[in-house]
Amino acid sequence: MATKDVKDFNGWFNRSYARLKERLSIYGKIDEDAFHDAYLAVRKQVMFSGGIGDWESYFFGCYRRILQSGARDGNRYYFPGDEYFVRLGETDDAEEPEKREEVLTGCDRLVRDIQNFLRRHFSYEDYRIFMLRFYETGSSFRTIARHMGEKISAVTQRAQAMMESVRANRKFIARRRLIMAGEAA
Repeated sequence: MATKDVKDFNGWFNRSYARLKERLSIYGKIDEDAFHDAYLAVRKQVMFSGGIGDWESYFFGCYRRILQSGARDGNRYYFPGDEYFVRLGETDDAEEPEKREEVLTGCDRLVRDIQNFLRRHFSYEDYRIFMLRFYETGSSFRTIARHMGEKISAVTQRAQAMMESVRANRKFIARRRLIMAGEAA
């Protein structure tokens, strides 16, 4: 039941996206982060509670609340002047990409290449599933599926397809063997 409600809400949001932005732009520049946080807040409410009669009004309320809390939170932090960022940029440029590459171990380079492979050969959504499960948060398939509004088996199958393609890649197999043998640095 919650999955149907979430799909209905997502459909409504897709259809209403431009109109929502247009209505909010009347009041000034739209805060993209707050806009998307409001979407996530309403989606979460639909997923777990349901019973929202007017999604648009609820969305605007969430957006306003997020903007207000963001203004409060924004005052908590110190922001350095422009000079700090100019100097920071100079130090970043001074470090050459070759030097950064030397710091990576063979295993780090293999991980980076696997991630690039997945980005090129799979959808962004599939890539995010893989990253959330195996690299970033270690989230369970159940948690990922719940947030995506999909069945656990569908998310698991997508991750397994990616894992199988990585395992079947001969270059990755050879590099892994070299790393395991201690020949690759």
